[in-house]
Amino acid sequence: MLSIRAFTRKIRTLIAPFILSVKDTYRTGYRPYKQSLPFRRFLYFHVMNASPSSWHLEVARIDGALPLLSRTEATLLARSSLRRLWTHHVSAYPFENLGPDHDPGLDAAELVRSYHVAERDAFLSWIARRAAPPLAHAAATVLAAKGAPEVFARGYAIADSAVERLDALLPTEDPLAALVDLVGQLSEAETSFLEGGSETYLAAGRAFSRPPTRGGAWAASLAVAMRPQLFALGAAPLALAGLLPREAFQLMRERSVPAILTGALLSAATAVRTDIIGARAAIDLAKARLAKIKRSSRAHDAWLLLAGVGPLTRAEIARALDVTKRTASQAAAILDEAGMIAPTGRYEGLRIVAAHES
Repeated sequence: MLSIRAFTRKIRTLIAPFILSVKDTYRTGYRPYKQSLPFRRFLYFHVMNASPSSWHLEVARIDGALPLLSRTEATLLARSSLRRLWTHHVSAYPFENLGPDHDPGLDAAELVRSYHVAERDAFLSWIARRAAPPLAHAAATVLAAKGAPEVFARGYAIADSAVERLDALLPTEDPLAALVDLVGQLSEAETSFLEGGSETYLAAGRAFSRPPTRGGAWAASLAVAMRPQLFALGAAPLALAGLLPREAFQLMRERSVPAILTGALLSAATAVRTDIIGARAAIDLAKARLAKIKRSSRAHDAWLLLAGVGPLTRAEIARALDVTKRTASQAAAILDEAGMIAPTGRYEGLRIVAAHES
């Protein structure tokens, strides 16, 4: 009969191959878990697609999928998370040129095609310094693609302050309570985080609604996105975007802060689950349609860039991959012939037309 110590040692030996590592990417304790193709498809398209019931379950699904990610999948997930993070950032950041007379264009929320160039460079530079290695590398890749140097923006001092306050609350066994506490601290101690409410005014006998002024909720959300450790995810290659919406920092709220954050948590975790499924589908598509190309071709690398960060021009692909323009053009031509991308204009870049194998 086994003693308790021997039994515990045997259990640890059995589960050791599945222990997570919090280094650059998520791998299993001794080697990547080699699962069969049918098992991978079952995991991504059945388990990951199951109907969610709460944000706890969504985060648990993400945590369960992380050790099964290959290095390529982790890279693609980090790039997709960065792209989604920019979309949330644009909706909350207090740009100086906001207003009905300014049209930032349809691609304002598209990371690599946005006209908010200065803010995008500051956003990427800050993430490259603050994020875990996978997300930081994704930000550096986009900076290289745009040919932009790293910048230090003074406006991100409040984001640094939010990170410091969040770090003081970690580790925690209750992420939601920690977020509620963080919102309370930032709202009471630093007025720059407060968000204004909408206003109604009369003009020419008609009532108009003025959108609320923007505060520092963008900085708080960005800070939380840099700390997946809050949810015991370690240095995961992802970012939970939009966890602290502007509504949470308004003085007059229609919902309680816990209710607001619960909805934001569920949406963010669901979005990450969608990105994981999308990464798997993009890689499967590349394996199916690029199987016969030469191994020296950079078409596969170009595909992972486009699938992760969005539409890029051939010159941007060349800078991101550190190859010549001719090599980038050849890779783009291969992807075009395979029916995976299509050019949309001289400056709009190459866009994906096939996200998964039909």
